[in-house]
Amino acid sequence: MNRFFRYILFGLLCALFLLPTDASAQRRGRRKKVAVVLSGGGAKGTAHVSALKVIEDAGIPIDMIVGTSMGSIVGALYCSGYTTHQLDSIVRAQNWTLLLTDGQERGSKSMDVRQMEERYVVSAAFDKSPWEVIEGGLLKGNNIGRFFSELTADHLDSMSYNNLPIPFACVATDIVSGNEVVMHSGILAESMRSSMAIPGVFPPIKKNGMVLVDGGLVNNYPVDVARRMGADVVIGVDVTDKHKTADQINSTGEVLLRILDVICSNKYKENVALTDVHINVDVNGYSSASFSKVAIDTLIERGRQAALDKWDALVELRKRLGRIEPIAVRKPKILDADTVVTPVASIYNDNPNASFIGLGARFDTEELATLLLGGSYEFNHKRKARAGFELRLGKRMFGKLMFEFKPWRQWTMGVQYQHTSNDTKVYNNGVHMATLDYYDEAARLFFLRSWHKMLVTVGAEWNYSHYNNLLSQMDWVDFVQTRVNDRSCSYYAKIAFDSQDASAMPRKGMKWSLRYSLFTDNMHEYDGGLPLHIVEGYLDMAIPVSRMFTLIPSASGRLVSNRNTHLNNLNVIGGIDTYGHYMEHQIPFAGVSHIQIVPNNILVLGMKVRHNVTLNNYLFGIGNYALAGNALEKIVTVNSSNMYGVALGYGYKSPIGPIEFNFNWSNITESIGAFLNIGYMF
Repeated sequence: MNRFFRYILFGLLCALFLLPTDASAQRRGRRKKVAVVLSGGGAKGTAHVSALKVIEDAGIPIDMIVGTSMGSIVGALYCSGYTTHQLDSIVRAQNWTLLLTDGQERGSKSMDVRQMEERYVVSAAFDKSPWEVIEGGLLKGNNIGRFFSELTADHLDSMSYNNLPIPFACVATDIVSGNEVVMHSGILAESMRSSMAIPGVFPPIKKNGMVLVDGGLVNNYPVDVARRMGADVVIGVDVTDKHKTADQINSTGEVLLRILDVICSNKYKENVALTDVHINVDVNGYSSASFSKVAIDTLIERGRQAALDKWDALVELRKRLGRIEPIAVRKPKILDADTVVTPVASIYNDNPNASFIGLGARFDTEELATLLLGGSYEFNHKRKARAGFELRLGKRMFGKLMFEFKPWRQWTMGVQYQHTSNDTKVYNNGVHMATLDYYDEAARLFFLRSWHKMLVTVGAEWNYSHYNNLLSQMDWVDFVQTRVNDRSCSYYAKIAFDSQDASAMPRKGMKWSLRYSLFTDNMHEYDGGLPLHIVEGYLDMAIPVSRMFTLIPSASGRLVSNRNTHLNNLNVIGGIDTYGHYMEHQIPFAGVSHIQIVPNNILVLGMKVRHNVTLNNYLFGIGNYALAGNALEKIVTVNSSNMYGVALGYGYKSPIGPIEFNFNWSNITESIGAFLNIGYMF
């Protein structure tokens, strides 16, 4: 009898081991493990958020997530506890242009830094050598590094990702060995940053003898990684571009993107075959860099629609999983209010150097093409000591050398030398009076204190002007004296305020400036008499009337105490809306595209209206009215000599600055003019 029972027991054990794995798992009470795999794709990866929401709605439990690049970012945040609703808000609310560059919000910069940087189309910071700019990546990745640190502030220590609310892994590429690196542990923010370090754009992450870059180079859709982690079922959200035909690859950018697609297609077909439910999002018309609000809204909707297209497959999968315990509703992740965010050092430089190099370029119909090259090098971070230069090439050329340091905590002391070569046309009452060929030399000693919105400067300046030629079309008595070389020494004090939200085309805020100067030619007299007193200033206000319409009223003026003065101190107007463009003290005036000599005392009132037809396209109109007179009391007298002008134009907000074209007229020129400007003014 005992032998009989032993045979029965042996047969049952054999039958148990011969049953299918799934059946044995279910007999032991274990259901199949479900993994979600999120592919890389830059901005296209924002579609992962809505696809995850549909997977949740289908009632499918998620046991692990594996991601690459943007997929690793969405996956890591979801696994750390963020809900899909929170992720949707995070993705839509970000200023991605700022986040993915090394820039700062305008209001977070001190005014002196803003004035130095905002004339350049491109600029790049470095620590020790300018060659760092082309080493590793064009961007430092400071903003995205801090962003990751803030979102994962409760996981800033090294840990196993199996201990997250949902187990997680992500893929990077080690360019030393060329191998795939799957990260199951470490600092979460660092792993996210490693997985999305696009070569040549963001610097790689150096860790344990490896140099880690974007995981898409070796495995952009890592289903095989999920299988190795024990996944029985894989749901993949794939934002990979469909292959383009030869007719669709025309530009250099399209060629480079296609090369990147070819590199990132490693193991792609094999991994698609390993996927149980393949959610392939339609990303046609969008690229990895499509981070505009409209693009993100569209991609998130396409992710939702692609997942809904697989709804029947998801429901069928849910049934095949068998008995599933009720899935707890995910609660929004809330970081403790007292959580101190210390950005991860490997992905964020907490003490960046102020050294930079920059390039500016612009074109207009008055001065044609102009280039600006500049930079500074900080060699004493504690004292903020730095040396810098600027070089402007064009019809008005200048070279500038500068040295600054902080002798006290709040104040900066600086010296500056500038050599300017001018080829300037000068007008009087709209008539071309003369063409000046002259150069200026200026040396300055100054002290300044800068806040985020205010700048105070006091200093002294020595100036020498040498006139080479004066080509005059008529005898102009007031202009003859400009042929005499002019030496002067001046003392000045200036206060400026700027709270506007943009340097070009502001939507809100104000800016104003007030300056007092005392000119002499021997340090205490001017032309053998009292020093020359000059007071000048302006006020601009940007008032948003509606979401697309902005009013910008303005007022500016300049008062000169002595009527007989040299060109460098004569009042001049001209240009559309840039103060100090042709000459340092030039006041903008619609209808005058060049330099126009005006009386010694002038007050200019203006109104600019701007209507955004679309986000980056706008129409604008400008009106100016000037009260002027050689005697101070005459500027309040309205008479026929007062000036007015208007301009109507179209503009486009481009990556290289505003592109604007306008037609203009003034009672000074009494003719219709046209003006085209491309780029930031400098």
